[in-house]
Amino acid sequence: MKPMTAPENGAAEPAADKKTRRFWKKPVHGQKTEKRMRPRGRLRKRILICVIVAALLTGSASGLYLLFGAEEERVAVTGTLTYGTLNEAIEGSGTTTPADSVTYEISGTVLEWHVEEGQDVKAGDLLYVLDSSDAEDELLEYEVNLDTVYEQVSDLQKSIANQRVTADFSGRIEDVQVEQGDNVQNGAVLATLIDDSTMKATLYFSYAYQDVIRTGMDVTLSVQDQMMTRTGTVTDVQYVDYVTPEGMECFAVTVSVDNPGSFSEGTTVTGWVSGGAAGEIYAAGDAELEYNRAQSITAGASGELTQVNVIDYGRVEAGDLLFTVDASEYETQLETLQKQIDNYEKNIADLQEEIDTEYTRYADISGQVVSAYYNTNWMTGTDTGSISIYNQESMEISINVDELNADYLEEGMEVTVYRTTSSDTVFYPATLTYLSLEATSNSSGVSTFAATITIDSQGELSSGVTVYYAIDTSGGDALTETVLAPLNALCTYDDGYYLIVRSDKQPENTVDPAAAGGSVTDFPKGYYAVPVEVGDYNENYIQILSGAEQDQEVFLRYQNSAPSGGDSTSIVEGEGGGNMPDFGGGNMPDFGGGNMPDFGGGMPSMPGGRN
Repeated sequence: MKPMTAPENGAAEPAADKKTRRFWKKPVHGQKTEKRMRPRGRLRKRILICVIVAALLTGSASGLYLLFGAEEERVAVTGTLTYGTLNEAIEGSGTTTPADSVTYEISGTVLEWHVEEGQDVKAGDLLYVLDSSDAEDELLEYEVNLDTVYEQVSDLQKSIANQRVTADFSGRIEDVQVEQGDNVQNGAVLATLIDDSTMKATLYFSYAYQDVIRTGMDVTLSVQDQMMTRTGTVTDVQYVDYVTPEGMECFAVTVSVDNPGSFSEGTTVTGWVSGGAAGEIYAAGDAELEYNRAQSITAGASGELTQVNVIDYGRVEAGDLLFTVDASEYETQLETLQKQIDNYEKNIADLQEEIDTEYTRYADISGQVVSAYYNTNWMTGTDTGSISIYNQESMEISINVDELNADYLEEGMEVTVYRTTSSDTVFYPATLTYLSLEATSNSSGVSTFAATITIDSQGELSSGVTVYYAIDTSGGDALTETVLAPLNALCTYDDGYYLIVRSDKQPENTVDPAAAGGSVTDFPKGYYAVPVEVGDYNENYIQILSGAEQDQEVFLRYQNSAPSGGDSTSIVEGEGGGNMPDFGGGNMPDFGGGNMPDFGGGMPSMPGGRN
């Protein structure tokens, strides 16, 4: 595993999202300790078992060699218990993109242009104005079409309301032309309704009496065929230009008279009025009686007649239901028209928004204009181009996290992000702002989770810059100073874990590995198996919470000869154990206040009662 190091100039970028575990000597004063996050118990146990199995395989290989190979002196390889803290980090690199950006595509005729590349703009600043005349013409066409559809809807609603045909006044039905089950069209005549309770006649009188005859005067009507007279009333006077065959100029007088039941349309009458001193004033000729009111009853909708409630000469009262037309097809037509209305209204709203925003464009965000241009197509005369605005106060990098490492992460974790230049390394505060809930498999069969790191760059980073990140996953107890043992020194037995430590005399808590099911039972004289309580761990070291002390020598394994190039068989990692990031010149980066980087997060916990 590779430690978190900044690449040298010209060196290849580290692979994105590579899990690194290493040992740091001791946290610098003031280092922040985050709430630790641990993987599930099965994962922790599986990791530990893998480590122990690897150690056993190494020991078994040495034993087989001794059994079947040439006889050589066995040499014990040892290590030393140190004191310090653990640290783990997920590291990688990414290319910055602005966390907030916007690009406007331009197509039309540019009337005004208010922006240049490199310019700083604020949200609401006017960028450009395009000619919107064509869009406004299209908008007007939509509005005209919408009005037409609304008229059609109004007509349909009237037709639906007119499915029931009722009597407008009381009277007698005549000339019924349809029967139940007939299909009729809107406006078709169904019957005639007659009000014959009163009759009327138009009489003509000489203009010599125009000042005598007035509305409301009584008129005596004589019905010669029925040998009776009836008193009527003048209801209207019209000064028309009527001349009798004898040459008398006359005006028209309308008389209304109650029908005793025997009057019918066409009955001949004559009449006169009492003129006072002038005596009786007779009309110039006879007149024919007419119905006071007659109406053709028509269908208000097209469809099948489901009810016909009248017969010829039947009497009806005002408001009676006469006919019913089934106009259910109008409901379907109404639904179709309503869909057209919805489409037109949406088109109008969208086009109006486009006119308000696309043709007169204001900046939606504050930031720097990274590109701004337009060109005119000489064939079409259309201007095309674009404007891109980046808010570089905050940048993002997108990463992919290995499925095993994703268990250590959660949104909101702090991330150390840095960029190396020819002269130094610059660090930026950052946060893990997004972690996908769904993994994606790649061609190699390894699943990864997409994640986003947001960098508070304060405008000091540009888009497209390569930066490096480290997400600390230890946190909590992993940052607590404890005794640390080489991970391959840890042995297991039925009741837990033990170390094989060197001692001048047998410790009181010594166990017999052979009797207790120990994983390692063959070790040099002067070494004893002592039970230990363990804590967190990384690739090389594990925390010893009790049972052993700093600087004790521990047995690791046997090998057949001394390491080449020297006669020492001890592996003394020292308190630093593992490699620190190489930031150039052998110096640690300045994390502010002399502190080491604060990588929040958590590290897998060991079994044995610790969660």
